[in-house]
Amino acid sequence: MRLCYFILDGDRHFGMRTNEGFLDLDIACRDFYATKPVKGADPSRFRDMKTFLLGGAESVALANTIQEYIETRRKSGWTPRAATGARFFFKTGEKIAYLPPILPGAKLFCLSANSVAQAREMGRDPPKRPQVFARFTNTLSGHEQPIFLMAPNERPEVDLELGVVLMKGGRKIPKEAALDHIAGFTVAHTVSYRGLEFPEPGGPSDWVMGRGLDYSLSVGPGIVARDEIPDPKGRKMELKINGVVRQSGSTDDYLFSVADAVHHLSQGITLEAGDFITLGTIGSTPGFEFGKPERAVKPGDVIEGTIDGIGTLKNAIAAEPAAGAPPKGG
Repeated sequence: MRLCYFILDGDRHFGMRTNEGFLDLDIACRDFYATKPVKGADPSRFRDMKTFLLGGAESVALANTIQEYIETRRKSGWTPRAATGARFFFKTGEKIAYLPPILPGAKLFCLSANSVAQAREMGRDPPKRPQVFARFTNTLSGHEQPIFLMAPNERPEVDLELGVVLMKGGRKIPKEAALDHIAGFTVAHTVSYRGLEFPEPGGPSDWVMGRGLDYSLSVGPGIVARDEIPDPKGRKMELKINGVVRQSGSTDDYLFSVADAVHHLSQGITLEAGDFITLGTIGSTPGFEFGKPERAVKPGDVIEGTIDGIGTLKNAIAAEPAAGAPPKGG
């Protein structure tokens, strides 16, 4: 199952991507229960991502049942449309735009220095426990949306990371139970402005300005649920810029796993359904190592990050829009 937010003709939808197109889960669920009434069932349980996540494994099972029901009826010649006339199935090829598959108001956590290869590039000893910083929702953009450079002269760099979305929250979550709190996995592009992050040689880092500017976290295309990928170990990761491979590795290069991150964060922070974690970047290809000026991106560059079995996230780098003007395509 691949969950996503998408827009069509100005209307926002929460649903899932199938082989044939996009499904609005809210409308589809209401129609399903209208056709197959179940005593005590809540036909509005998929009205948004939060209600879906709070339903846990039952939501996943019901969504899969609804998808199978619709596919069976489609093959018999039925056009998926609710009794009210509202459409809930949209074919691939319609003018659908992805939104970042992140719950509004979610906490965004990012692991730093979490790659063996990256630590080697930087000449640093790997950390002994997870190092984490936070981003904010102003940083978000989605698949095939532009990444606007808000400080193009401050050495903007793009990295590929594994993204994790929580199904349920908690505090002091045991490591052995941590994966049971995960809804699924996605792809993330993170932008760091090194000139802002390290404003003074040898001085302290400015994490907020270096990594918190608008459009500095792209996520998508959707969330691959754990019914499809129970654990993201051994997944190949590859970042291309203008078709040239710039990062290559796998999720096995991470020092701290998804379970480590959830356990660590929950020791003092109450996690909630929809919270988002990126596991950190991976090592670079020769000639593109950390700190090299060649890593800086510019308007016109096209970024493609792929994690095997999870998907490919694609973004074009664009110039900062004029002050007060709405970003085109944002």
